Amino acid sequence: MCSRTRSLASAVAAVLVLSAPAAAGEISKARALDTVRALVALGPRPAGSPSERRARKLVTAQLRALGYRVVLQPFPLPKGGASANVVAVPRGLPRILLVAHLDSVHEGPGANDNGSGVAVLLELARALRGEAGVLLAVTGAEERVETGSRTHLGAVRLLRGLSREGRASIRLALSIDMVGVGETLHVRGLEASPNRSARLVLAQGGATYLRDKGASDHAELTRAGLPAAWLEWRDDRCWHSACDTVSRVEPGRLATAGELALRAARAALSAR
Repeated sequence: MCSRTRSLASAVAAVLVLSAPAAAGEISKARALDTVRALVALGPRPAGSPSERRARKLVTAQLRALGYRVVLQPFPLPKGGASANVVAVPRGLPRILLVAHLDSVHEGPGANDNGSGVAVLLELARALRGEAGVLLAVTGAEERVETGSRTHLGAVRLLRGLSREGRASIRLALSIDMVGVGETLHVRGLEASPNRSARLVLAQGGATYLRDKGASDHAELTRAGLPAAWLEWRDDRCWHSACDTVSRVEPGRLATAGELALRAARAALSAR
């Protein structure tokens, strides 16, 4: 059996594990780590690559198995080819928007950046299934070093699919990116002081605010008038490197980030 076939077989096996039912509200660190393994088994996932497409199919299948109505948002890449977002459409107007990018760089398997964020987003999808107003997006082409774009292209495409009414109804917009490695859990934003999404996450406790210059999907949302935040454990010395492997991802970090995001999501959904 060739290495690629073995990798695909491992990914399929992981999907079967991921499909097991979970209690409402549970964030499973073991299942989240299985998701990271399944994504990494597909190989590096630069935008427009066959591995990114395979990963997109895996995530789409998982969201549909959880009962979400899923649509794809394709878009062209500056250097040729195409990527796409996987979007779980809410019942009614969106109240929360949770985002995690699927692509990685060529150099690394993308375990923490951003298999970890996708894994946590899928855990949140399980915990929040059946709730009205939940909009989930697994974006493509976030890695600007690969696309050559100045913007995070998947987030830009996501915004085009949101109506003015839909944007106005969102109370929490959160990018979950690099949440498997690090010593300090940060809520990040473009602003000097936390915007409304960042404040909502910070109010749940367990994280501190750190301003950034726009290194994740939240940047495009905020610049378009939808205040968004980024949840990240820092620092990861293997960022964008070949050593960004599954062995370094800490299941407890995944669970902690997921539980914080879940508390914030439920607070936003219950707010009047």
